[in-house]
Amino acid sequence: MDTFEDFKLSREKMDPSSRKLSVQQWNQAYAAYLTSRKRVSGIDNSSRKSRNIKKKISKRGTHTPSNLSELGLLRLTVRDQSAYADLRLIVNYLAWLAVVLVIMATTVSLFYYTSSSASILVLLKAVLQVLGIIILRLLSQVLIDIPDIALFRALKTTKSK
Repeated sequence: MDTFEDFKLSREKMDPSSRKLSVQQWNQAYAAYLTSRKRVSGIDNSSRKSRNIKKKISKRGTHTPSNLSELGLLRLTVRDQSAYADLRLIVNYLAWLAVVLVIMATTVSLFYYTSSSASILVLLKAVLQVLGIIILRLLSQVLIDIPDIALFRALKTTKSK
């Protein structure tokens, strides 16, 4: 998406409500897109250099997985261009709110139980609830990313043709 028209077409496909934007808003969005592309490409070049340095320095048995894998870069690209960033933010806030509520409810219920076995059961139940909330949050992030990844790949294949 190097040209303004390609940018505009892809945005209209991702977010149909963007058709209502004025010319000035389109220009601002395109300028923001270009600056973010420059910023991301600058990060990408430095990460390649750091990966080469790590390969030279790393010792046997001390391998740490790279966060900048091909899948990780795809996820970053899709999330930067996503139309669902606000939905992702809402899911994160609600998940952390649920975790806080589970912890508070567990703390209150611990005051009522005097036996140690009941207290341990309450704590185990709380740990399972927190794990369930975190897993649901991660799964919802994946579900939110599916349409964006499909659109990104479709746009990538149409460009290559």
